[in-house]
Amino acid sequence: MALEITEYLLAAQSPDAGVRTHAMTLFSQLVDLNPPAILLSLSVELSNDAKSTESRKIAGVLLKNLLDFKWAAIDVSTKSRIKSSVLHTLGSCISEASDIASQVVAKIASIEIPGKEWPELVGSLITNMTLVDTPVYLKEATLDTIVRLCLEIFEPNSSLLTPYVSDLLNGLILMAERTAGVNCYELRFCTYETLNMVVRCCNLSETSRIIAELLPAFVSKLEQTLFLRVVSFDDRVILEELRACLFGVLQVVIQKLSAAIETRPVVGQVADRIVLVFLNLFGSGSCTADQEAMLAIGALVYAMGLGFEKYMQGLIKCIETGLQNIDEYEVCAITVGVVGDICRALDDKFLPYCDVIMIHLIRDISNAGLHRSIIPLVFSCFGDIALAIGEHFDKYVTCALPIMESASRVCAEVDNITDKEMVGYCNQLKRSIFEAYSGILQGFKKSSKMDRVMLPYAPHLVWLIESVAKDNQRDKGVTKASVEVLGDLADALGSNIEMLLKDCKFCTELIGECLQSDDEDLKQAATWTKGMIGRAFSVRV
Repeated sequence: MALEITEYLLAAQSPDAGVRTHAMTLFSQLVDLNPPAILLSLSVELSNDAKSTESRKIAGVLLKNLLDFKWAAIDVSTKSRIKSSVLHTLGSCISEASDIASQVVAKIASIEIPGKEWPELVGSLITNMTLVDTPVYLKEATLDTIVRLCLEIFEPNSSLLTPYVSDLLNGLILMAERTAGVNCYELRFCTYETLNMVVRCCNLSETSRIIAELLPAFVSKLEQTLFLRVVSFDDRVILEELRACLFGVLQVVIQKLSAAIETRPVVGQVADRIVLVFLNLFGSGSCTADQEAMLAIGALVYAMGLGFEKYMQGLIKCIETGLQNIDEYEVCAITVGVVGDICRALDDKFLPYCDVIMIHLIRDISNAGLHRSIIPLVFSCFGDIALAIGEHFDKYVTCALPIMESASRVCAEVDNITDKEMVGYCNQLKRSIFEAYSGILQGFKKSSKMDRVMLPYAPHLVWLIESVAKDNQRDKGVTKASVEVLGDLADALGSNIEMLLKDCKFCTELIGECLQSDDEDLKQAATWTKGMIGRAFSVRV
């Protein structure tokens, strides 16, 4: 039997400490005396639209927090009533109540589903999604619940999701198809995002056939958008949002299938169609659609590896378009990242495309209007390109390295800043510069051009490492990158490094700091660098 507990709940939030303490003491005693009645009462309070939002929120939070300790002691009948009550509350038009009910459902499920209890839950959620007359707020709460289920239960133990994957995906696809109209974008977007979460959390070895079937299905959906009739501005908005969502799903499915050698060939079977639909759509629509499309290509690069080379001739113009799009800087940033992905996939097969790519990267980074977030990405990309093409990067050194030197000087000048956002950005920039130097040095490592090309720039790199070593605002990423590039410098220049590091106390101190760190990554980096320097010359650091 449910009890009237509103008075206790509101008193527990009283600004008067005495009232608050007394209420919580009484409530705790009630919980200990009769857990089933109190948990049922909390669920009833949460579900009652006639109660205040404040008391419903408190009831939901208390119910969720008590489940771990009291749920096992409750009889099956009361459990069933509580579960029915919180499922009903998902449909509350009061968002605070439906949100906390979603949390409670996920919490109960995290206790019951591992024990093969509450098998009807997923079916109830799918019904909420797919009934035509389901209110939007219930659909939204249902999607939130599925996401929470994935995070609380299925992510730690993906096998638990396997029996439900097919029905969940079919239900989500059906809901997305029935969610039309310019005012439904948020719901449609959340539906596809929930689908993506299910894909990410499922056990690939147990659901590979189901996930593999998604790939051609969503490519077909994208292909069909090429023939949709656009009459109004709203039609255009809906179409671009749909394409963005579909490309987003493609990216997630490709990434999932790429995670196992056994399923990676499935991606190759539809790769031609993916590239063709990308070529037809990229650059012709919204910024968001272009971002998602380019991210899908990045996922395809990883899946295809060297096999991606056959698409480069057709895609290079789209890559150029993305790199030139500095006004929609998110598209430009993603494209720079994809160039790095392509370098890692193709290695020296990337060489025929380097001139045109480097021209655009140099133009971008020399443009005063470039969004600052892209600058570190470009520097990291320099390193990726150098690693891919090796000594052939020599033709770009006189353009790329002076820009890196200029950026590093600017960073050094603002070492004493206090703005946290700027400190974070400067750390990111320094790390990317070190990554670029590492890539270039490793690329030239076995080349006879090394000394001639890189020695003139080595003193500046040593200076930059020293300035970072003295910077008390550097983060772990910068510290690690600076130590690693010092090792790369010693490895690449050999005995030539002796004069560069002569009397460099900072070198010993920086390596020593990392060796004494509790962080294993820093210790490993410092150990390797110490070995490289020791090998380059006999002086011990």
